[in-house]
Amino acid sequence: MNIYSKGRVNVTTPGTPVPLTTDPTIRACKLFFQVIPGLTGKTYVGLTNMTKGTLAGVARVLWPNASGGFSETFQVESQDGSNSIFLSEYAVDADVAGEGLLVTYWQD
Repeated sequence: MNIYSKGRVNVTTPGTPVPLTTDPTIRACKLFFQVIPGLTGKTYVGLTNMTKGTLAGVARVLWPNASGGFSETFQVESQDGSNSIFLSEYAVDADVAGEGLLVTYWQD
């Protein structure tokens, strides 16, 4: 299994989800999202068409960690361990411009 870090995926304009990739061929067996210590706004993981205001298409709301303590995480994993998760179907949104999440994925 190989690990790939997308690093910090930032949201330029809150309310406009940022896809993990625009390449529809990149697949993974696991996705991992982590709040970055020191940021101040809520972040959202979901589908590329999510609407954070109504939570439609949102899979998880992650709370900020402004004080540098425990950082919330969220994980998506294929049931059979195969590369069946298309990264282009997932996105990040945020309440604060310029904030985002740390994103890592694995391929088998």
